[in-house]
Amino acid sequence: MKLCLLLILTLLLLSTPVFGELTNADLEKINTMLKESEARMKEHVSQEIAKVNLRIDALDKRLTSEIRSVDKRFDDMNKRLDDMNKRLDNQFTLILALFAFLAVVIGIPQILVALQRRHQRAQDEKIEAQQQQIETLIAEIETLKQQASSS
Repeated sequence: MKLCLLLILTLLLLSTPVFGELTNADLEKINTMLKESEARMKEHVSQEIAKVNLRIDALDKRLTSEIRSVDKRFDDMNKRLDDMNKRLDNQFTLILALFAFLAVVIGIPQILVALQRRHQRAQDEKIEAQQQQIETLIAEIETLKQQASSS
């Protein structure tokens, strides 16, 4: 118990400065220290902001150059696609011309042959009609001959 009492008394003696009041000079010293610390902190933050800004600028330049190279690639691809479209248009026109040529080369003779057959059929029908007329006329002539010879 004596030991506990001794410890408590020692702690009370050592902790007496805690109950002491701060003077104006002490307050001024603390205020100056705070201002200095704040100034150092502002300077440190400003330096870090400057470093970050430099990094941002470098990234911005790099991204700008990358965007330009991508734009150039897109422009090149667009030119290639335009050239390919022109070639495809030319080939399509050529294929259409070939189809038209084939239609003319194959179609016109077919039309001519069909017209010739139609004309020949008409002539065949006329010939058949004339043959039937001739046969009827021959039959009439024979009947007339028979009537003339019997009379």
